Amino acid sequence: MRRIVTKASKSQRIAGWLHPPPYIMNAELKRAATEKALFDAWTEPPWGTGRVNHVEEVLRFKQLHFCAYRLSQLYQKAVKSYRPAINKDYARWVNRYHAIRQRLIDANLGLVYDLIGRSRFNNLDRDEMASEGMMALLRAVDTFDPWRGYRFSTYACNAIIRAFSRAAMRDSRRRQFMTVPFDPEFEKSDLPEAVRVESQGLYVERLGDIMRGNRAELSEVEQMVLRKRFPNEEVDSRLTLDRIGRQMRVSKERVRQIQLSALHKLRKAIEEDAVLK
Repeated sequence: MRRIVTKASKSQRIAGWLHPPPYIMNAELKRAATEKALFDAWTEPPWGTGRVNHVEEVLRFKQLHFCAYRLSQLYQKAVKSYRPAINKDYARWVNRYHAIRQRLIDANLGLVYDLIGRSRFNNLDRDEMASEGMMALLRAVDTFDPWRGYRFSTYACNAIIRAFSRAAMRDSRRRQFMTVPFDPEFEKSDLPEAVRVESQGLYVERLGDIMRGNRAELSEVEQMVLRKRFPNEEVDSRLTLDRIGRQMRVSKERVRQIQLSALHKLRKAIEEDAVLK
């Protein structure tokens, strides 16, 4: 079960120690060998060097949460002993945390501007969208769980699109209380359609990931029926139930039952997908 941990329990500074950042608890963080595995060859990540590949992305996020975990331990120890100042160990982990976090933010800033360019929320000011997108990206960096196996870009894009949707809804409510001359263009709203289109793209991406990994546990027969009924390539024509039945030497009704069973499994897998929840 995913759990975001914030160990600091008091709102004020205690003995000169700053509150540690939040982190996601995982059993790997408590292992004795984790620090050596993640930081044995530590060098401060360079800023502004472009996107990160999947291997570096997973490593950086694990390092980020381990830094926050160590800071939380040091913070709690300081609170109990009431030490008067921040020690060198605490400062070292703070510097590492911010260097890693900045690297991840720099590497994914392009997601915000890319989604702004493709967004259909035309009534929103671009500067406001950039602000909302940046805040959503920062929250996504802090709450992304690298142990689940998903790519950060998928998680962050979903968060940014939702931030745009919330901003558009707030803007729509504000317009209700503004005294402006009547303009028919203001009466038109494509927000529901825009939200539907944006969400549809995310669902298609997640469905493709489920199919590639067969996380719906489809049988070979079910996969074959779906490929013939819903071909991916435009050159392949969609076969009828009757034609598939003749190829498989079963009745058309039996093919229909296999298709319904496969679609039911896919629907259940989508409902349980962690990214879409």
